[in-house]
Amino acid sequence: MDQAFREGRSFFAQQVERVDDLSKEVEEILGHCSFQKGLTTHAVRCRKSSPLVTTKLVGGKGERTIIEICDYLMEEEINIIGVYGMGGVGKTAILMHVHNRVLKNPAFNDVFWVTIPQEFSICELQDEIANAIRLDNLSKDRDIRRRASILNRLLKKKRSILILDDLWMHFNFEDVGIPVEKGGIKLILITRSLDVCDKMLCQKQIEIKPLYCNGVWDLFLNKLCFRRVLPSEVKKIASSILYKCGGLPLGIIEIATHMRGVKEVHEWKDLLQKLENSMMELNVFKKLKLSYMNLGNIQVQHCFLHLMFCFEGEYFEDGIIEKVLIESFIDEGLLSGIATRQELHDQGKIILDKIKKACLAVDIDEGYVSVHPLIRDMALQIVTTTTHMVKVNMELKEIPKDKFWTDHLEKVFLQSNDIKEIPYGISPNCPKLTRLSLNNNVSLEAIHESFFRHMKGLKVLDLSETKITKLPDTISHLESLEALLLRECEGLHYIPCVRKLGSLKKLDLIGCAMLEEVPEGMEMLVKLTYLDLLCTNIKALPEGVLGKLVNLQYLVINYMMKREKEKMEGLYCSSPDVETFNEYVSFLEQNSSQPYDLALSASRNYLQNSSQPYDLALSASRNYFFRDMHERRIIIESCHSIAAKVDGEIGGDGHALLPKNVQVLKVRWCDEVTRLCEVGPFDNLEELEIEKWEKLEELGAVHFPLLQRLNITGCSKLKHLLQVGEGLPHLQGFKIEGSKELEGINIVAPSLYGIEVYGCPNMKRVVEFEWLDTRLPNLRSIKIKNCEKLEETIGGLVMLIGKTYCLTKIEIQGCNNLKMVLLMQHMSLHLPFLREISVQDCKGIEVIIGTIPNMMQPSFLHLTHLTLSNLPELKSICDGTMSCLSIESINIKFCPKLNGLPLLDDGLPYPPPFRRPIWIDCLTWQSLERDHSLSPPSLEHLARRYGPSKDPVPRYTRGEGVSDQRIVKYIKSCDSIVARVDGEISGNGCNLLLKNVQVLIVGRGSGVTSLSEVGPLENLEDLTIRGWEKLEELGAVHFPHLQKLNITQCSKLKHLSVEGQGLPRLE
Repeated sequence: MDQAFREGRSFFAQQVERVDDLSKEVEEILGHCSFQKGLTTHAVRCRKSSPLVTTKLVGGKGERTIIEICDYLMEEEINIIGVYGMGGVGKTAILMHVHNRVLKNPAFNDVFWVTIPQEFSICELQDEIANAIRLDNLSKDRDIRRRASILNRLLKKKRSILILDDLWMHFNFEDVGIPVEKGGIKLILITRSLDVCDKMLCQKQIEIKPLYCNGVWDLFLNKLCFRRVLPSEVKKIASSILYKCGGLPLGIIEIATHMRGVKEVHEWKDLLQKLENSMMELNVFKKLKLSYMNLGNIQVQHCFLHLMFCFEGEYFEDGIIEKVLIESFIDEGLLSGIATRQELHDQGKIILDKIKKACLAVDIDEGYVSVHPLIRDMALQIVTTTTHMVKVNMELKEIPKDKFWTDHLEKVFLQSNDIKEIPYGISPNCPKLTRLSLNNNVSLEAIHESFFRHMKGLKVLDLSETKITKLPDTISHLESLEALLLRECEGLHYIPCVRKLGSLKKLDLIGCAMLEEVPEGMEMLVKLTYLDLLCTNIKALPEGVLGKLVNLQYLVINYMMKREKEKMEGLYCSSPDVETFNEYVSFLEQNSSQPYDLALSASRNYLQNSSQPYDLALSASRNYFFRDMHERRIIIESCHSIAAKVDGEIGGDGHALLPKNVQVLKVRWCDEVTRLCEVGPFDNLEELEIEKWEKLEELGAVHFPLLQRLNITGCSKLKHLLQVGEGLPHLQGFKIEGSKELEGINIVAPSLYGIEVYGCPNMKRVVEFEWLDTRLPNLRSIKIKNCEKLEETIGGLVMLIGKTYCLTKIEIQGCNNLKMVLLMQHMSLHLPFLREISVQDCKGIEVIIGTIPNMMQPSFLHLTHLTLSNLPELKSICDGTMSCLSIESINIKFCPKLNGLPLLDDGLPYPPPFRRPIWIDCLTWQSLERDHSLSPPSLEHLARRYGPSKDPVPRYTRGEGVSDQRIVKYIKSCDSIVARVDGEISGNGCNLLLKNVQVLIVGRGSGVTSLSEVGPLENLEDLTIRGWEKLEELGAVHFPHLQKLNITQCSKLKHLSVEGQGLPRLE
């Protein structure tokens, strides 16, 4: 401005107003700041934050995370990054490195670190941010809105990073004054809650996980003894101790610090014993307990503790684990209110979601309840030993003695031990005991009558998966019992009278295969809501019993002969004939919103002629019904015909009538249906499986507006899929197998994502390009297997110039008539999103990508994965040259005639930087070496796998402490090896090595007697040799850069002395 006035330039009115606004803003900021005389805000803007004191990170993952976060910070579109993980996992340590690295980045003016106060308030957070950005005296102004305005205006001008550490709850940016907008300040949140990341709208969420094996040992030894070698016995004990730490850095550091200077073995053993018995109070527990306290309310906390003690380490079939956990919450009375079972499950899902997001290292997503060892020990610290007895998976052979059963006990967990019996003489006096878990004691055969005599308050008794054959009669007197769980007690044949169990709400007998009748007095269980008799020998309930179970919500039973109950929340049963089946369909229509699972048994003729057991459809697994507890499903093993039920219809004239609201329909052996459209309409149908409909010829004008999955198997006469009418607008997955006359997948399915075609011998092409445009516009994946006449994957010509399609993945296997996968013209111009190609076991294929004359060099802009296996006639991947700019993984084996690889734009057949290894078997590699168009330098960066063995091969491309681009050679076995001489091709029977190989692994059978025969290898860094039967000495080796040498099972090796230049860098 001053310069402009001197030069006599004039200004527009808007510019003058802008100057006035800036002047006022400066005055306002100065009013809230204390500057020494003569200083201005210029000094504040110029002074950068100081670097933080950091700790050395172990393992390679920490460094990779730092790079990942720094890369995200450089992306213009990303303003908020969330970093989350359990307490003590190293989030703050990693972000301190990020802080210092960004300080050196000229793209940012500054980095501000703010630790959130535990007693969170908007006002305190504003003060902390003001201190960090050196805005003094903001605390004098107590108006939160005015303070937010000042912070907002000041932070807007900063191209900086604001790191908020230890954030426990979400807040509104506007309330604090943090401007979150493109081109402005960027925000990194460090938290122990994934929920906080979600609610703070983090665009990238990065989880920090515990350390792996190598990192654990490095950290432990660094903190214990500066990496000095431990005595072997101490090391063994230390390994067990570290296992209890579960890779948590804070726990490892505390243990290492505690054991510094301790040399006596018995002291190490004492520490291990205390940890195994959860008797050691560690400071790390206090940090972990904060996450438990932050769960929000008592109900969620109690559910968390229940998971810790009841389910740790248990496996469940995939897809049912959440339902099992929620059912256990219901049994325990942890879900509040009088509600339907569906509403209780909805409550349970919300609670499980909160536990998952709380970073308490509880993994319940993969069919297995996994709990971090220190989290479990923390949970044990929370409950008292006077009220809880927790001895889970401790290999107990006997029930604990009477002295452990105090009158204050409330819950006892003894599951997953090896207790064989509970004998006479053990009669605990535990009037307050409400839960007793003895499940998974797979050797438990007998319980004496006296054991339950003084447990009058017992509410939940779990004896599941034991060998018990009969329950003691004293069970009949547990009048407070609400849940009796006897799942998978396969030898159980007797349950005493249950007449007095008036409080019983749940009786779970699934899998009690020897049980032939329900217990006496069942009709008196008026509070019973849940009864599961699946996979028992109980054919049906006695007449009149079901009508007296007035509160029954959920029933699973093998057969129901006739309808006795007018209302039920969930029905899972089988009917022996069409008439009974149709009667229950009418009942289901009256309870239209409730889940059900109804099966129609096969006819007697079918059962006599079938080699498969009838139980297959009814119970594919013992948790079959439990898997989809809230679906409406119909399963029919065999029938003449099926049809949707018309309002008021009862008989069906021999047809199996189907409820119109069915969601899942699975039908085998339907004899009379020729067109699928005869079955519907079904407005709610989401999944349809049909198998062996012998007369089915076409789909027709079906009306399944919500259908998402369609599987057709063994319908040999099916010829036509083309539909008219409303089509299948929501179909996402389509699988067809064994249709002998089908020639193509011609269906109208605008949402279809994936097609799978197996064993269709007459199919010559899967789809047409025209269909991709008009009928299958969102198709992403095509999988084809054993289609003998297949000639093309995608046939026809593209009608519109410049048209692109969504296809990302093509998998082909066992199609011997196929000569090529795709034409390059189609690939490069019309399938730009193709990521994966896999071709296996195709005897006739000669080229993967064909070209047309006089076309420009094609390029794969996005192809990432290429797999080629057992293609004996394959000569080239592409007829001409081909560029692959994004390739990440190549796996080629048993392609002995292959003579070319895809190239990058620099002409080399490997992609730097390479994220995953290239695997090429020996025969294919030799074929590539004979290809004179590939010079040896072009092959140098390929990882090589030799031999057809399926043994696991070490992966060196992304290991701890190993470069991402090292040149690796793996030889399973050979007679001799030697470094390649320039221009040498044959090797005279020796296996030739690239002279610049960096990692070399050689297995058994080598005829080498002295290691010096192998070199010189100037760049070799890592050498592993196994089973060299004739190796006698190292000799005058020349490996100047060798850092690691592993020698295993070389029985004749006598001399380790190294002559010549030696191994100067060996670590």
